[in-house]
Amino acid sequence: MRPMLACALLLAAVAVAACHTMKAVPMAQVNTIKPDRAWLTETDNTVILVNGPQMVGDTLVGYVNGKYEEMPIANFKQMVIQAGSTPKTVALVALVTVGFGGMVYALTGGHSTDKICDASYCEEHSEDLCCA
Repeated sequence: MRPMLACALLLAAVAVAACHTMKAVPMAQVNTIKPDRAWLTETDNTVILVNGPQMVGDTLVGYVNGKYEEMPIANFKQMVIQAGSTPKTVALVALVTVGFGGMVYALTGGHSTDKICDASYCEEHSEDLCCA
């Protein structure tokens, strides 16, 4: 694979993976959404990170600081998860595509590469940019 293409593909993959947003969700939806982790705000405004959160009845279970915990949902007032952001992803992919296209255009000089600008061609077409 060409280095330029490999670099562009790597950049696009990293950029797409980075398009996330934080959003508050109802705790009842945690089993439907199945987030990897959730930030929970307790009633005293303390925030804790729960890995692998799941609802079992009216109890939230998951790992807090590596320890399995069972926590009544009445202790929390908000749950925030990291979710993909489609508009940000689309905008970033469009920006990367336009940037890559502009870079290719600049590197090729904006002219067609299907002609050979050798001495015999340039004798007849000295005004052509590739003969400058």
